[in-house]
Amino acid sequence: MGDGGNPFERPGTWLRCALNTHSSQSDGDLPPKALAAAYGAAGFDVVAITDHWRLTKVSSTRPPLMLPGAELSCDRGQVGETSDVLVYGIEEIPEDPGGDRRNWVVNEAEHREQRTFPDLSVAGRFAAEQGGVAYLAHPYWTGMDATTLIRSEHVSGVEVYNALGELKCGRGDSSMIWDAALETGRRMYAIATDDSHVPPFDIGHAWTWVRVEDACPEAVLHALRAGLSYSSAGPVLREVHRDGATVEVACSPCRAIVLQMERETKGCSVVAGNGGRRFGRILRTSETGLITRAIIESPRPDPKFVRVRAIDEGGYSAWTNPL
Repeated sequence: MGDGGNPFERPGTWLRCALNTHSSQSDGDLPPKALAAAYGAAGFDVVAITDHWRLTKVSSTRPPLMLPGAELSCDRGQVGETSDVLVYGIEEIPEDPGGDRRNWVVNEAEHREQRTFPDLSVAGRFAAEQGGVAYLAHPYWTGMDATTLIRSEHVSGVEVYNALGELKCGRGDSSMIWDAALETGRRMYAIATDDSHVPPFDIGHAWTWVRVEDACPEAVLHALRAGLSYSSAGPVLREVHRDGATVEVACSPCRAIVLQMERETKGCSVVAGNGGRRFGRILRTSETGLITRAIIESPRPDPKFVRVRAIDEGGYSAWTNPL
């Protein structure tokens, strides 16, 4: 799976993480401590407050465990075109990141700030040099194609699902951009987030589960760096095992389990119901006939990548990292 192996086959504990949240230190409604408490009350184990160009620090109350983070930005080659980067585990933010100042916005009165790195790789390297981790934020929402991601360095993955982008304008799902990078052989992981600004209304729409042996920031960072995680906007994945072309999945009730592969005809699935196509077998169902355990058998040898997507009755998804 990831560099750390299959997290479903490793010892440890799953922690539910909120990895894109905003406090009143930037453009969010709640003060930092209140934001952390709201997420703790909502059942989250880990919270990263990712204010725009501000490193907001809150002591851990366990739960939630607080992960240092920020949402930074980088230039995309044209004035007015920028991309956002979620960085975790950093200790400082540069006063001058070296980007095009025509893309900078600083309004202290309204707590609005954006500075830019020259490009995505420079932003990723900045995080890596501090022992941190960088993920590209909501690329579909910001209109970014996959080329920049594919060419980037020091970036661990992509925000595959941003609930705010989906709720506001239907551009929350960036899985196509993620897949385009995976097709080139890039090893990239995914996170899903609320991108919360106005709690409690936008808490608990999407999250990331990380597999750790110790509930500490260093272990969470390692999980994000090594792909020991999965993302969800609803479904729970309980087991995922791959043996060659066969993948077995146990999950909360879902209407479909899909093996996502590269373009055209290489993907396959099992779907609940009489009209469902089945590349494999449904082993167990809920009382309402939804899938809770299935084997998916790919007829396509040697795909460039394989990842699982589970879709529940409401159409909400969970995504594994590449298997």
